[in-house]
Amino acid sequence: MNFLKVCVVIANYNHSKFLDVSIESIIKQSYNNLDIVVVDDGSHDQQEVDKIIQNFSDDKRLRCIKFKQNTGKWNALNHAISTTDAVVCTSHDADDISLDWRIEAQLTTLLQTKTIHNLCGFHSCWNEKEVEEKLKNKEKPQSYRVLNSEDVTKLVLTGFDKPGINHYFTGSFETAGVSSMFYKRIWDLGFRYNPPNQGLRTLLSEDSDFNFRVTAGLRSTSILLEAPYLYRRNTSTNKEEI
Repeated sequence: MNFLKVCVVIANYNHSKFLDVSIESIIKQSYNNLDIVVVDDGSHDQQEVDKIIQNFSDDKRLRCIKFKQNTGKWNALNHAISTTDAVVCTSHDADDISLDWRIEAQLTTLLQTKTIHNLCGFHSCWNEKEVEEKLKNKEKPQSYRVLNSEDVTKLVLTGFDKPGINHYFTGSFETAGVSSMFYKRIWDLGFRYNPPNQGLRTLLSEDSDFNFRVTAGLRSTSILLEAPYLYRRNTSTNKEEI
């Protein structure tokens, strides 16, 4: 499995307070064949971002792309993916943390289910105490629970028709939209991240919109029914990152 290179895009906008921990959580993944791309989307403190990147300069898997102006997370993701030679792509928010088995678990699920798109669950962390508590209990499960593509498609399409549901829908199990892992050939075929607030089905989230279109269009999405992603709930600084 380690022969497949995975591109992990970390789109950053004014999250330097958390960026070093975010990057470190990806660098320390148990799966190590990675292309780690930090895209700084016009942050107000790019000099601080430069210092953080420099702290990881020994790791040749890490590279940084900087934009002079804020263009939106959707554009940062698309641009980074366009620059990678990886076979598989995923993303990671600059203020969040991936447990060290996240990439391995998702890629394993992707391969074993023979799907082309996968998402995982997450832990909501409303404060740093909750982050610390989750990090103390980060053991990898002995086996992975999985929702197959047929069931995922049914749930997502059902959710599409339900009044009041505006996000990617998988019933009682909540997925992290940012955790989307997929073969780059999907992106090459034209499944791109779109800007929010453009009359899309998921009006606020470029992540959920992308995941919905891929699932509904290709019907080859699996869900890892585990939560190796820690999502900080109170740190958004850009409405386009909601």
